[in-house]
Amino acid sequence: MNIVFLVIGIILSTASKWLQIEGRSEVGDFLVFPAAFFLALALMFSFPFFKEWWDDPSLRPKAYRFAGLAAGGVLSFQLFAWLLFGQGEWIGSMFLIPFFICLYFVIRTFK
Repeated sequence: MNIVFLVIGIILSTASKWLQIEGRSEVGDFLVFPAAFFLALALMFSFPFFKEWWDDPSLRPKAYRFAGLAAGGVLSFQLFAWLLFGQGEWIGSMFLIPFFICLYFVIRTFK
């Protein structure tokens, strides 16, 4: 399953860079977000503990919670970086708050 997510993430990331450089399109800026989401999912499915959670029906809600929080954290960090460094908007630093909240709950998932 991680190969599928990895291929989707690489395709979206490549398309994003191509649109940003060649097409000078803002669509390329926005394709970074789903690319980061799918690359995070690929990373999660490469962890043995996550595969165990996913395969066990009683632990699957834990896997969903972990994946949702990790993906939310990755997307929040992407928004922070894009707004602050790419657009020069200081308000992007506000997206560090949901990132740290997601990080806190991801860590708590292991307890």
